[in-house]
Amino acid sequence: MKRFKKSGLPAVAAMLIASQLYAQPVVPATPPTDPAAPAPQGQLSADEMKVRSQALTAQVRTDIQRVQHLQTLARQQKDIIKLSCVNDKFVKLKAETNIFDNTQAELTASIDTDARFAVFPRLEKAGVDTHKVREEAEACVGEGEIVPGNSDATVTSPEIEDDPTSGVPFGAVEVEPPAYASPFN
Repeated sequence: MKRFKKSGLPAVAAMLIASQLYAQPVVPATPPTDPAAPAPQGQLSADEMKVRSQALTAQVRTDIQRVQHLQTLARQQKDIIKLSCVNDKFVKLKAETNIFDNTQAELTASIDTDARFAVFPRLEKAGVDTHKVREEAEACVGEGEIVPGNSDATVTSPEIEDDPTSGVPFGAVEVEPPAYASPFN
């Protein structure tokens, strides 16, 4: 039995590795492209990508400043709920900004190669994500567009009058005075 365990374990491991290798898809080899060749239809040139990435950078910096301003407003209003919400969005915005900055550095490094065509859409997505977080922060403070919800909600209240000077709201109900506790009960 011990001999089977010692010889069977490597055989099972070898079969698992072989099945994983067999299941891998075959990636067709792409022919190398000439870097001096014009970009395919619908893709931006390197200069256009630089210009758009600079515009996205300006937008991201504006988004950060706006959320910091919203934090200041919430602090001035001394509204803990708004401040907590904006702080959460600011932390999320910092994470999205880090992703944006790393992707922009990757684009800058690959601007002269064909890898830029794969990196630039990620940069645009990171820019859109940071702007979405800014809109969420504005919704926290009440300045942005609120996420659409059930706008047909109706609120009803009970027919009890809420004026303490008008008399007893429930009619002439007599309330028994409280009993005092004694040690002999």
